Amino acid sequence: MSALTQRLHGISGTPQPDPLAAPADARGWLELAYERAYSEDHEGAARAAQAGLELTPEPTGPDADPSASEVGLSLLGVLASVQQLDGNTAGADAAAARRISWLRTLGRTHQADLEEHLGGLLFREPRPGETAVLQAALATHAAAGAPAHVLADARLPLAVMRFEEGDEQALEELQGCADAYRDGSRPESESGALLYLAHGHAKGGRQQLALEAADRLLALDVNRAMRAAVWMVKASCHHELGHPVEAQGCAVEALALYSATGVRRGAVSAAALVANIASADLDQEAAITAWRIAVEQAERGEFEETWAVRLALGNQLLEAEEFLLAEEVLESLCALLEARGRHDDAARALMSLGHCLRHQEREEDALLAWERAAAGFERSGLAGDAARAHLSAGTLLSDAEDPAACLRHFSRATELARAAEDDPSVLPVALHAYGHALAESGDPTGLTVLGEAIELADEDGADWHQADFRDTRARSLWALGYATEAVAAALEAADRFKVAEDTDGAGNAELFAAHVLSQTERGDEAARMYRLIAAEHRGSVAHFYAAQRGLAEVLLSLGLPVQAKEAADLANRSLVEAQEADGQADGQDATDSTDDDDGDDNPPPGSAETAG
Repeated sequence: MSALTQRLHGISGTPQPDPLAAPADARGWLELAYERAYSEDHEGAARAAQAGLELTPEPTGPDADPSASEVGLSLLGVLASVQQLDGNTAGADAAAARRISWLRTLGRTHQADLEEHLGGLLFREPRPGETAVLQAALATHAAAGAPAHVLADARLPLAVMRFEEGDEQALEELQGCADAYRDGSRPESESGALLYLAHGHAKGGRQQLALEAADRLLALDVNRAMRAAVWMVKASCHHELGHPVEAQGCAVEALALYSATGVRRGAVSAAALVANIASADLDQEAAITAWRIAVEQAERGEFEETWAVRLALGNQLLEAEEFLLAEEVLESLCALLEARGRHDDAARALMSLGHCLRHQEREEDALLAWERAAAGFERSGLAGDAARAHLSAGTLLSDAEDPAACLRHFSRATELARAAEDDPSVLPVALHAYGHALAESGDPTGLTVLGEAIELADEDGADWHQADFRDTRARSLWALGYATEAVAAALEAADRFKVAEDTDGAGNAELFAAHVLSQTERGDEAARMYRLIAAEHRGSVAHFYAAQRGLAEVLLSLGLPVQAKEAADLANRSLVEAQEADGQADGQDATDSTDDDDGDDNPPPGSAETAG
């Protein structure tokens, strides 16, 4: 078990917040109010703020306890904000009025005047038409001698509005507000400005500046919910910068805080990021654990999109080859989504279930899952996704040697792909699979279909697909008895694979060309090609072995047994050297067959068809 998995188990095992727990003092209620607000539980946040105010003494003058007064002002600010969000304008106005009274009692006249001037505007997101109001207030109170930290209360919403309208220079104004709050000893206001600033820099691709703002915020004494949010900003920045270790560490910190505070949506996002990074690092156990936490948090929050998190867990189990567990998760999810009439989402789960069943060699069940998925996608008007489902079904049937049923699925996939104008990437793949299947069944129209696939790949500039589709055309030509054309097409494909920097693909295509030559009484040409392949791909055990074995067979057919034995000995020696270097005998790699879901069943080097 990795250290990450252990940490995740610790987070999962941490007791969740008790909804009936009562903090001991007003500051505890303030913390809870913030956490409820971040959880979008406005009523709960308002109740917590009210409870905290009951424990906070009214200030009696400028010399009132500053700590208690700040807590009380913050409680009133939270109460005004969440009641504005909840549509309770009267309650929000009452909280704002009480806050203004407290400010006057405390001798903070400039701030009280500004808040009275702007009213509830300070406790909600400003609207575009309110720019003039904010600018007028800023000018009025600046002329009245209000300090910078008070004027920042008007500057901040103006800067936010400018930024959301696309003016990135507004971030400089946000920075100025944060500095003014710092100089005015208002850490909570400073943290709010810094959180906006960090998000703004991250959104604009300035990750380093976002990290600096986030670190400055974390140095302040702020509530746990805000700390979780800023750790998540840091995680996203490091992820964008290509720092997976740092991104994962920050996301785990965010997850721990979100989970402890009951901020479910934030916990789901943090867990998902941890899972994705762990999966990329091949730490499957940690990735599965993170997705389980995400599912648990989404279910606790009763989110509509919980199904998507469960699907991600099923896919992670599938990737980890935990097929029985994946099947359990995916089957129950399919049943749930179908019962709710979510046919498109159920179809996505069915696609994953099909792969899960296929890996268990339950081909009939996999086929049924993909056919149900295709029907669900078609019912939902998702032609491209339906085409992919038919491609998976067709490929399964081609492996099962059911050419008629295979062609039906590939034909339907092509029809749907032509209709999927908003999903153009699926058409060349469908044409590729359909054309190959037609040719393999002896129908020369498959070459025309493959020609269209090649044209599309050439138009898109997709180097690898240009090569792969030409390779398939070569094999189709050979299946239809066009040997000379097959050799030329295979060599063209090999050149294209080299352009795409796929040396294995190039070697496979060259081996196929040599195989065709050897099967058409062109042994001398085949021998020369096998020698060229062996020289060019000396660093690949599989290709070198296949080329030397093919050469040995050709030389034997040409009546050259001594030279044939030399070639066979070189092939065998290459395997022995590889075994000694790797410490394991995996020379069978050269005889395995591919298993792609797009209908492409071109063999790798060393297979019977390739090496002859």
